[in-house]
Amino acid sequence: GLLRGNAASALAGAGRELERWARREGRTDTAARARSLTTGLLAHPLLAGTGTLTGTSFRRRSCCLYYRVPGGGVCGDCCFTRPPGSP
Repeated sequence: GLLRGNAASALAGAGRELERWARREGRTDTAARARSLTTGLLAHPLLAGTGTLTGTSFRRRSCCLYYRVPGGGVCGDCCFTRPPGSP
């Protein structure tokens, strides 16, 4: 649940930034490898089903509980569109 969702989120974020860097530098081969590696790792049995990768966007299926922190909201890849309990 939570731990695997956090790991998948971190992996997706790292892959997204590596792909952005590679595209910015004109290294399309590296961008493609970064995406392929990210997709492959997210398919691993321990991470499969933790979220949905669409292009470079990741939407997790578990909650990281950030909304419970005072002043917190939803994280960038939150499974909620707004914090639970909000109107």
